[in-house]
Amino acid sequence: MKRALAFVLILAGCAAAPLPEISIGLRNPTAPIGGTSRFDAARFAGDWHVLRCLGNCAAQVRYDLGASGKILRQTGADQTLFTVTAPGILRSDAPKQTVVVMWVDEGFRTAAVGDADGRWAAILDRSAASSPDRIKAATQILDFNGWDISQLRKVNK
Repeated sequence: MKRALAFVLILAGCAAAPLPEISIGLRNPTAPIGGTSRFDAARFAGDWHVLRCLGNCAAQVRYDLGASGKILRQTGADQTLFTVTAPGILRSDAPKQTVVVMWVDEGFRTAAVGDADGRWAAILDRSAASSPDRIKAATQILDFNGWDISQLRKVNK
């Protein structure tokens, strides 16, 4: 009887222990994220308008393909040099970050990209106005990859 009472008290103590608070942020870290197998650095290179954003995004971004196969990303005055380590996976050393190109349409007109750490994600397009169907597809890809699309906002030009 004393053992049973002790066991019940132990269980009651466990139930009263506070659970740690978990912050999901912009992306659910338990959701898988992957680069698109359609990725082609030469076709991805060039100017992009940021149409939708989660987190902190510039209004425009440019990706330049260098002779070494590295990609230089320019957002305003900021420049970051990336190495393509797998299809759609761009890694930089300084600052250390990984950009994932999760989706790009067949014509390389619209793309869904994001930081692997979940700090930001964006829907990019070659023009300032995209097809509603491509924006919808990119939004669905962000959702599938664990992004909180309820926080997705239009970027002011």
